[in-house]
Amino acid sequence: MKYHVLVGDGHHEVDVRRDGGGYAVSLAGQTFHVDVGTVADGQAYSLLIAGRSLDLAVEERPGAALDLLIGGRRYATVVLGEREWRARGIQGPGRQGERVVHAVMTGIVREVLVAPGDSVRAGQTLLILEAMKMENEVKASVDGSVGRLAVTAGQTVTKGELLLEIEAG
Repeated sequence: MKYHVLVGDGHHEVDVRRDGGGYAVSLAGQTFHVDVGTVADGQAYSLLIAGRSLDLAVEERPGAALDLLIGGRRYATVVLGEREWRARGIQGPGRQGERVVHAVMTGIVREVLVAPGDSVRAGQTLLILEAMKMENEVKASVDGSVGRLAVTAGQTVTKGELLLEIEAG
């Protein structure tokens, strides 16, 4: 099955098909054999890709959006099937990100890197959220300026809690 994965401004076509006890995954002209083990019921996986082990945590967001935590780094992604990808093309090229940033997991705000009024760009790190002893970068999905900042360093937040708002720039 073909998927379209959007990461930041990048677009990647990924073809996934069953291959023995695992999957054959084609990306950028290369095909890899991937074995998948579930660690935490649909939220954490252990992958074996061409003999290399990799841990993956998946957090769902509204729509087709997923936050992938790989090697301690967070990647905000959108994963679309072929039909959704084509429908998106009909809607036009404009892509609107979230202007209200919520915590995708319970954790502690370790560092706030912006202040109200600061200009931000899509993909820019806004704050660092520590969860399960891992530091996760919370990034802007749109350009604009920081409006309301609802958290401070050292504060504990719960999943879904408002972190900050980004105003149109």
